[in-house]
Amino acid sequence: MPSSTRRSVLTAISTGLGLSLAGCVDQSSPDASTPPATDTAAENDETETDPDTKLTLPSVVTRDGFPDGEVVLKPDGKIVLLNFFTTWCHPCQKEMPDFRKLRAEYDTETLHMVSITPEVDEELIKQFWNEYDGTWPVVKDPGLVATDRWNANSYPTNLVVDTDGTPATGESPEVTARTFEEFTSIIDPLVEA
Repeated sequence: MPSSTRRSVLTAISTGLGLSLAGCVDQSSPDASTPPATDTAAENDETETDPDTKLTLPSVVTRDGFPDGEVVLKPDGKIVLLNFFTTWCHPCQKEMPDFRKLRAEYDTETLHMVSITPEVDEELIKQFWNEYDGTWPVVKDPGLVATDRWNANSYPTNLVVDTDGTPATGESPEVTARTFEEFTSIIDPLVEA
């Protein structure tokens, strides 16, 4: 079976399993306004009502200075770009060269970039990261903790927040940027402020 077909089949299975499990957890929640508990959220005492608590997710790729273990999604004092993606998503694949340019343009102290996937197959994620030459941290979110927190219900979803945690584009941190130029037009004013 060709690798792209294998990737598509495995991604569909792992994403479907993750989404169905998340749906089961959500339906059993006694209070619909309370996000479902996950191991990561429980370990970090993470709640939606405490925005100062730092949400972390497990790193998938740990080579080339990427963080090992848990990655903070929104550290204080940094502009943050969160990229919600899946390995089978064609627009997600098309964004990878522009994200590499962004990583090269802004140092890690200025722009904190993290890509987040709901997929559970670490080998598939690593293969995608190597194939598309990801140069920033990638984490997995099979419990949909971050996905639910930021309502990232389509792929790709890209969010940009300022150093103080406020959305870069008004009420919502979600941006419609897809190219390097579109991202820099949002990020540059934040860097200059």
